[in-house]
Amino acid sequence: MSVTSISDAAKTAYASFWQVARDFGLCRFYAYLGCYLIVILAALLRLEYIIQYNPIHEIWSDPARHWEQGIDTLRFDPMSMTDPIIYQLYIGMLGKLSLKIPGLVAFYTSMLAILGPWLWYKFLRELLPSKLQALVGWALISIIPSWISIYGYFMQETLLIPLLGASLYATWRARRKQDVASFAWMIFFWSIAGLTRGVAIPMAAVAGLWVWLEQGQKVRKAIVSLLILGLILGPLTYRAYKIVHVFAPHGMAYMNQIYARSGKKWIEMTYDREGAVWGYGFGSPATGSKPFAPFSDWMTQREGPVTAFVDLDEGKRDWDALFEREALTWDKYAWILKENIIFLMQSESWPDSNVDRLLGAINYVTRWIWPPLLLIGIIWTALIARRMRGAWLFPSMIAAWFFVQAILPISVNEGRYRKPLEGLIIAHLILLASRSGPIALRRRKQKSPLTPTSEQVSV
Repeated sequence: MSVTSISDAAKTAYASFWQVARDFGLCRFYAYLGCYLIVILAALLRLEYIIQYNPIHEIWSDPARHWEQGIDTLRFDPMSMTDPIIYQLYIGMLGKLSLKIPGLVAFYTSMLAILGPWLWYKFLRELLPSKLQALVGWALISIIPSWISIYGYFMQETLLIPLLGASLYATWRARRKQDVASFAWMIFFWSIAGLTRGVAIPMAAVAGLWVWLEQGQKVRKAIVSLLILGLILGPLTYRAYKIVHVFAPHGMAYMNQIYARSGKKWIEMTYDREGAVWGYGFGSPATGSKPFAPFSDWMTQREGPVTAFVDLDEGKRDWDALFEREALTWDKYAWILKENIIFLMQSESWPDSNVDRLLGAINYVTRWIWPPLLLIGIIWTALIARRMRGAWLFPSMIAAWFFVQAILPISVNEGRYRKPLEGLIIAHLILLASRSGPIALRRRKQKSPLTPTSEQVSV
């Protein structure tokens, strides 16, 4: 037999093998198997990381603030009234259940760390047309380094990640079911997420209004939503007004806004309430970082402190005076905006980018991937805009998050605030892939008009 004949026979056998594999679904089987293996290995990595770097051993700086606010349930100093309440309640429950026993802290933290990616998978099952695509998303989300390393610390993002996944799942479930009960659950989960970190609120507003407008039973859904929001936010509003004399159910965020608008490197804040005085000093870790290292030594142009005094007994009087003092000009806003976007998209995620830990070092390096992935998502969305019919809600929610977090001067940004966007980017890229190419077009043509998808119904 000639060499050419052997080569042709090999090619024929190779082609026949992959034809048989396709016929029997072996490729799909291996894809499923690979995704599940990644998810399982990622879960084991989370367990190992939390056992090795137990957050109970990292009670300092912000983690100490969150821990102390949670376990001291009757604490009502100005800083505890500044932070949203849900993470304080979570830490209080964790403290009571664990009694600060390291093994129990690791157990409950591990449950939360594993629950987060699974809730995002539940959302992806609603968002994407196939289970395999959702599994790919689950696998990718499970191995985001910053979504693992943050669980070595008591930080609000450890709770925000699962709650954001639950809120997104509840949103697309409400779109599919179109009943009052599912709409109510969506409002509830977004309320809890917003009370964990306020940046979830713009996403909640877009989701709630979008789903409400595209569905029937508008009056009943509006009434139920107002009842849920009233029952949750009403008592918190009264609580805040009673203590700090401002309407702040989500936390008294004025200090962060004054700091952001000032253009200064740190803030020295003094509060007075009924003769008692509190003093705080705070600076964003991003202002001391080099976001483009090792390629550039660029750092913030912020310098020095901004000082502020507020008599809480006078309500908003002193806050209004501070906002007037720190009014933004266009020139000042321009460079603050530039720095805020750089800090958000490029600076390291503190404190979980600890380069003394392997996963922290990986987290520090992988911060470079998110700006180009976001840019790819924007360009890709524009290129296939005509194929996005029925799927514009998700990119609209991402745009709302980015506008509030990056564009509005509500805080001095840092890399840690980027964490929600990391999961959103991955989910969005998979959504774009499902809408692109000949496979997506062929699948759309093959769908019978008698059995429309949930997205077609919603449109």
